[in-house]
Amino acid sequence: MCFVWTGDGRPSKLDIKYAKGCDLYVTEMQAELIEISSGVQGVPPFLGRYTVDTHHTPAYAAGYLANQIKPRMFMTTHMAFDPYQNEESVAEVREHWKGPFHFGAPDGIVVNMTKDMVWVREGILPDFPNNRSPQFDFSNGQLVVPLPPTSREKIQEPFVREQQIDPAKYYPKDYHPHLLEVWPVESDLVVPLDSLPDSLKENMGDAWRKKQKNQKILDEQSKQ
Repeated sequence: MCFVWTGDGRPSKLDIKYAKGCDLYVTEMQAELIEISSGVQGVPPFLGRYTVDTHHTPAYAAGYLANQIKPRMFMTTHMAFDPYQNEESVAEVREHWKGPFHFGAPDGIVVNMTKDMVWVREGILPDFPNNRSPQFDFSNGQLVVPLPPTSREKIQEPFVREQQIDPAKYYPKDYHPHLLEVWPVESDLVVPLDSLPDSLKENMGDAWRKKQKNQKILDEQSKQ
């Protein structure tokens, strides 16, 4: 029997080449809910868009790949497993793939497979993931997102990028997001703190606020 499990990456022709007709195909997946997910996770939408468009597989693409590979069972993992996302994730996969599909989530999913049967069972683990927003220092009244020290082009073999599947093949006819495949500025991205939504300031500044509070206590103690 054949089992193929991909890692992080954009949709690739290599999946189709090496996984074609396998018994179990597992890929990572990100639903097209960038704006909503950004609000839930407390990160700027552009950062979510950039991350997906450079390093991950959209759910539409996951379904497209499954339809090309046609495994006995298709599963997705390394994804948000939250009630607000799950139905949309399934709908996006079903845009292309109509065969057997199961989330590889929550953590602890077990797949049993024989030549004649496939069944899935769940481990006993927490129902929801515990995601934390990236933390920033707001001392200067700004959100400063550092310029990535490198780029996909510098660390990835050109051959791998050449295998990336054209998004037009998996996005629906009337939907195609503006992909953010290149960092939008040539330096750190700076945003005034007062222009950020309260939810982002609350989530991304939690560690900074605690540090400020602790420092204030230490300063008061040193004066005694």
